[in-house]
Amino acid sequence: MARKIIMTGDEAQYIERRGANCVTDDREIRMEGRHARYEEHIGAQATHFPHNHNEAVGKQWFDFLITKGFIERDSELDSWLYQMGFSTSQPAEVKPIAWLRTVETARLMLTRIHSNLLESKQLTVVRMNELASKCFTKQGEPLKLAKPRREYSADADEIENFLPTFSDL
Repeated sequence: MARKIIMTGDEAQYIERRGANCVTDDREIRMEGRHARYEEHIGAQATHFPHNHNEAVGKQWFDFLITKGFIERDSELDSWLYQMGFSTSQPAEVKPIAWLRTVETARLMLTRIHSNLLESKQLTVVRMNELASKCFTKQGEPLKLAKPRREYSADADEIENFLPTFSDL
């Protein structure tokens, strides 16, 4: 018997993400109410950068980028931490981060955060560009990073000079 899904709300949502070789079960799912929402993630992993730092550093970067207006204020910390490789805990819903400044400053931020992975060749510039387009948006479209070049601006200086500490103390 196949899965049976009953949705009565006019804005009800059923979201299912499955990885390869994952099989559905036969249960009945009933969703009632205008905004009913059901999410199921089985074996599906959202795109993310390689694991790189600890969560405390990720939170410091997140706070810095929010405060300085590089990313939208309503960005979700859990999505940021997972996508950027600061956490291995995937949230139920991973939302792309909306980048508000220039694509040059986005590249600079990513190369600063992942400098050790880039230097050790665990992350290539090509792969960083691919991941950026899946993890970030700019004006509602996937973020396309600029070619490497030096940007002389107050924004670039702020990113260059930001130094997260490795302790919450």
